[in-house]
Amino acid sequence: MSLSEPYTLAKLPRVSGTSERCEVSRNSDSEALHVGISGASISNYVLKPSPKLIWSHSIPPSSIITSLENDDDQYYVGVYNKTKKTHSLQVIKKLANDSELVKEVEIQSKIINIKSFTNSTIIITEDSVISFDPAFEVSWESKNLYKAIYSEFIEKDVILVVEHQAKKNNLNYRLLSVTGSEVNSKIYENKAKSTDLKFTYSEGVLFQYVNNSIVLYQLPHFQETKTLTLDQLSIKAPSSSKFSFESPAPDRLLLIIDQDFYLINTNFNIVLSTTSSTKSKAEILSTTKAASKNSRASLFGIVLRDGDIAGVPITLDSNTLKDSLGKRPSPNDETFKVVPSIFDIKDEVVDIDSIINRKDFDSALLTFLEAENDYYTEKDKVVDSKFIKSIVSHIFKQNELPERAMTYLLTHPLFPTIDGLLSLLRSKPRLLRQAIVTANVSIKELNQELNTTENDEIFKDIITRLLEFPKDKLNFKDLDSFKIVERIISLDYGYELISLLIDASGLFTWSDDLIIKLQEVLSKKIEALDSGSNALAVIEQIELKHLKTVKKVPVYSIEKLTI
Repeated sequence: MSLSEPYTLAKLPRVSGTSERCEVSRNSDSEALHVGISGASISNYVLKPSPKLIWSHSIPPSSIITSLENDDDQYYVGVYNKTKKTHSLQVIKKLANDSELVKEVEIQSKIINIKSFTNSTIIITEDSVISFDPAFEVSWESKNLYKAIYSEFIEKDVILVVEHQAKKNNLNYRLLSVTGSEVNSKIYENKAKSTDLKFTYSEGVLFQYVNNSIVLYQLPHFQETKTLTLDQLSIKAPSSSKFSFESPAPDRLLLIIDQDFYLINTNFNIVLSTTSSTKSKAEILSTTKAASKNSRASLFGIVLRDGDIAGVPITLDSNTLKDSLGKRPSPNDETFKVVPSIFDIKDEVVDIDSIINRKDFDSALLTFLEAENDYYTEKDKVVDSKFIKSIVSHIFKQNELPERAMTYLLTHPLFPTIDGLLSLLRSKPRLLRQAIVTANVSIKELNQELNTTENDEIFKDIITRLLEFPKDKLNFKDLDSFKIVERIISLDYGYELISLLIDASGLFTWSDDLIIKLQEVLSKKIEALDSGSNALAVIEQIELKHLKTVKKVPVYSIEKLTI
């Protein structure tokens, strides 16, 4: 279990910004290197017995490579053209002594990941996931809720995407199948900037680095299982954002902070081995992977330095306490809750009939789910999405909705998307409000309910939920704007929505009466602001006048004594 000293694999051309614009294919290993350098070339090196360039494809200085994938003799490249300010997917074929641009497809946003399959090619961009058929026609597309900042293809047929919302600093974690259906998603509040976040993935665990801590999330439900700090590992926190990491095997992480390399075991919270780059600061690009948690393996890491690409041999132990003895332990080892792995969840056999046929269905379901409350918490039992879907399907077949069970399910992250959910719950205002606040409901359905509801509290809930969506995702073509604006004015709530309605349809389509009403409201609010401002000015003048009339008390005084 050791890290060897890094050694040069390939020299980099003198291209400005190379440290941020070098991409390595995931198919690179200790024998072959496939690398794309922005403004220079896409190259293939053989690394044994010694590094040697065997093929290269030149690219224009204006082209920035954002992602790279290769499959046999074909390369799939995400490219940003600085001159035209356009993004594209390029397919380049490797020939014996030349290369050929086979296909180029224009894309709307930056490509951050590419994967080639037998009958399709899937790309992840900052705003969507797109699948192409062999003719490079779009077969399906899934729009992101926020801007994608990390992605990974896992288990051959699952796509992991992490999205960041800049306005509220929320993170949305998504799992998609390669057929386009959403497997699971979860939104977390996040206090860090997206530039301070780093991610890597290994065998059902997503590692997130933020604020000198590494947080472990268990898939598929994105449950936080452990937090490990650099201080616990006796590793000095980075003074800048020069931090990168990869997981070469389950329970193992390779960290690079500036020039220092650390191989750590997240199971025992220890540093297994260290080394450093004497040349310059470094950044990990990729590593080969060990599939088994307890296997001994010789792996290989590819590292980017200022003037070259380097290789780092990695030797893994069997991941046992015996092999880790004598290594540097952390002072604050902590135990953490074991969550079933992504592979184990489907193995549990549940007799659903024994739950749905109970007279006390509410209590039976919540007891089975180990729920302490009538709403979902992360301490509750981990179940498969198919189980939740079966329970929900059974509930909607009944004449009477069980309110306690339904309230819980509406807060569960695996609650399925149901067309017409709000109309199904309209006879139950409490459940309807819960669905509006927590369920996965489309903007179109929220607009429909906003048009028809007579309940003022539900009207306010819908406005609040609509304002949570990104502005560019909102569509108000089915909304009765005049009726909604009049009601907002009468309730004196939700004025933020009016500005969005104006942006969507403009004031010219509104009636004169409605514009006059809106003008009167705005005039009253401006008058209230003026009045408040004047009152504040008077208070400030009184305070200043009072301070001038008060005699200042000296810190000390000297008096002559008479004898």
